Amino acid sequence: MIISKRTEANGSSFESLLNSGINIIQSAATKTPMRYCGLSFSDFEKEVYNSLLISSKSTEFEGTIQLVTGHRFPDIVAKQYYGVEVKKTQQDHWRSTGNSVLETTRVEGVKRIYLFFGKLVAPPKFKFRKYEECLYDIAVTHSPRYLIDMDLGQGNTIFDKMGTEYDTLRNLDNPIKEVVSYYRKIAKKGEEPWWMESGDEVDAMLNPTVTLWSNLPVEKQNHLRSEAMARFPEIFGRSQTKYQKFATWLAARYGIVDSSLRDRFTAGGQQTIEINGTAYNNIPKIFYYLQKNAKAIIDIVSGLTIDDVRHYWDLKEYIKTKDIVDKWVRLVIQHSSVVLPKTEKFIVHLLGDAFGERKSTKSLKEAMKRYGLSY
Repeated sequence: MIISKRTEANGSSFESLLNSGINIIQSAATKTPMRYCGLSFSDFEKEVYNSLLISSKSTEFEGTIQLVTGHRFPDIVAKQYYGVEVKKTQQDHWRSTGNSVLETTRVEGVKRIYLFFGKLVAPPKFKFRKYEECLYDIAVTHSPRYLIDMDLGQGNTIFDKMGTEYDTLRNLDNPIKEVVSYYRKIAKKGEEPWWMESGDEVDAMLNPTVTLWSNLPVEKQNHLRSEAMARFPEIFGRSQTKYQKFATWLAARYGIVDSSLRDRFTAGGQQTIEINGTAYNNIPKIFYYLQKNAKAIIDIVSGLTIDDVRHYWDLKEYIKTKDIVDKWVRLVIQHSSVVLPKTEKFIVHLLGDAFGERKSTKSLKEAMKRYGLSY
């Protein structure tokens, strides 16, 4: 890390400084290419630092640059305004992984950042460029990070694709929310950007190992069934692909896979389910799980955000937070009616019993009345 002691400098002067640093390193690398090809990151960072120290002599930057240890962003700061992030690769391309989208380690006061990139293969070559001009996409390790391409064409940055600007995004209170929203918009059917739920940090990030459903504790299996019924009401329907979204979400978010996912909701065949003294026969097993875990499922639905439901439920129209639970009720009734065309009364009765009269939504109360059901 390099920190400076003064304030804003002229942009062209700083780029001249970087250009001079490039020339110094390029000249040295031409003379001893193999030494540069073997440099570690810390050694290369020192080379960049020294080249800028030399270049800063007799300029407004002289005496303002200091190398500091610590994982901060960017690696070099000049006059508390300009920054230089050092990157290298030992492969024959100009691509690398950038820094976190969140930029929580950004040095305070830095406004403009450049990349100083070294391609350390024979013959070594070096480039610098404005940071935001070479960020073409976002990938995820332990958190969303930018991807760098020093040869990126104009108009092809991730910010161009998102319809925003680097400074606008980084200064948001929650930049990840905007990123997730963008990737959800461009996701193909069945794809799920798992990184952060609705753009908020979560405690359940992608597991580094793949887990089989059958190896999960019973309590975890029950919780995930409840999550499925809350987030993906289409599983109450008849579609042959009704479990696809849940399977994708399960794998992406928790690293859990199951070749027999349908059986986790249907095994055991049809049931007789009793609601307030009324017996309903030949009811698919999934409705037994709905009745048994109704409170937990309703709690999950109540915690979903507008972004969640618009994504999971493929909603095109605007929905208010206060209407999310009612929309879920209507979707469950809609999908269930296909499976239970002659006993739609059953799902209305089940939901009415689960919610109770006081908490029932408007559409559920209307359906209860339509079928002559009482709480």
